Amino acid sequence: MQNDTNRAKPPTESRFRNRQPQEAPPRSDPRQAVRQGRTDVVVPQSSSERRNTAPGERQIAPDWNMNPVRRPPEQRPGQRQPDSTARQSRRPAEPNGVPRRIPASPSHQNERPRQVVVGKPRSEKVPEHKPEPVIVDSPNIDSPRSQRSGSKQIVETKETAEKEEKDERKFYFQRPKDISTLRKMLILLFGLLFLWCLAPAFFHIMGIGVISSSAVMLGICLTAMFWHLIDRNWTFKKAAAVSLAAIVFTVCVAAFSIVSGIMLKASLTAVPGDCQNYTLVVLGCKAHGDQPSWMLSDRLKKAYSVLSQNPNIKCVVTGGQGDDEQYTEGYVMKKYLVEKGISPDRIYVEELSGNTEENLLYTKSLIKLNGLSENIVIVTDRFHELRARIWAEKSGFKNIYSGCCETRIYLVTGYWFREMFGLARLYVFGV
Repeated sequence: MQNDTNRAKPPTESRFRNRQPQEAPPRSDPRQAVRQGRTDVVVPQSSSERRNTAPGERQIAPDWNMNPVRRPPEQRPGQRQPDSTARQSRRPAEPNGVPRRIPASPSHQNERPRQVVVGKPRSEKVPEHKPEPVIVDSPNIDSPRSQRSGSKQIVETKETAEKEEKDERKFYFQRPKDISTLRKMLILLFGLLFLWCLAPAFFHIMGIGVISSSAVMLGICLTAMFWHLIDRNWTFKKAAAVSLAAIVFTVCVAAFSIVSGIMLKASLTAVPGDCQNYTLVVLGCKAHGDQPSWMLSDRLKKAYSVLSQNPNIKCVVTGGQGDDEQYTEGYVMKKYLVEKGISPDRIYVEELSGNTEENLLYTKSLIKLNGLSENIVIVTDRFHELRARIWAEKSGFKNIYSGCCETRIYLVTGYWFREMFGLARLYVFGV
């Protein structure tokens, strides 16, 4: 017969008589709590469901202020679960029998999971496409678009790199399609004026008038051509400098226009028809050997035309000898008129003067000495007529008329600018 002493005996009722039955920890409905990691997601209950809850049943209420809710501790192996009845008895009861939740102490809030309300999941954000950075070593160190030091490499986007490359490409010159129509017109106009002002240099005629007029036209042409460099990186100092230059240029143009109008008015004072007795005064100019220069020949042609039409008037040719001249200008002028057929008795020569002031001053003495008419007609270029008239008035002449000749077109700009300096010196210094 088999020994049953080692067989496990079934538990008897007396063995568990003094032992209290264990209650399972209160658990919420699976619909109400979902474990996600270490966060309890609780679905808020409606008022009807809250009323249907048994008085002894524990309820996890939602925390609308996002405060963590105390969670029942997990049962470890070999550890006795505390009595839920005793735990509930320590909680203050509400009037309706539902235990009130004790808020967690501030010292343990960071250790407990946070309660969130189940809702619509957040939409995943689509990462924005960012251009890949490129390394650019720009030679433009002074550019204010980005701070550069020496030859350090800087990181910029592709768009910025293309823009910088485009700016560097047009730093000095622009393509014709990038230049506005107004700038093209200014470049063409003042470029042609520059060549026009520089034309006397091709005929070995140089002076302050040729240099100044050429410099002004070339400066305006270059300003219009490289305006994109001035307009680039606009600053207060650059704006002030450009504004000051524009004001000075405007004042100079206005003064030039006013004085030119006065010069033209002085050159239009013709001899009246009732004046039959006057003296023709021809002002000298440079002579090459015994032949007059182009400008002097133009004056002599005008004098010959007046003398041939009026056989009763006398003529005074005035001009001394320069450092680079072989003969006096008066001698060359008389020789030219005599060769043209004018009688030598009608021509009086003044050979001591060296400038316009002396021309008119010595002519005044010569006219008084020979008893000629003091009504004079000054034969000179149109641009020179105003200054000659001023010196004639200072010399004592009363009735002064103009017999000007036209200057050759490729010489007029240089001499016209030179006359501006002569008039400025006359008004400022009196010489």
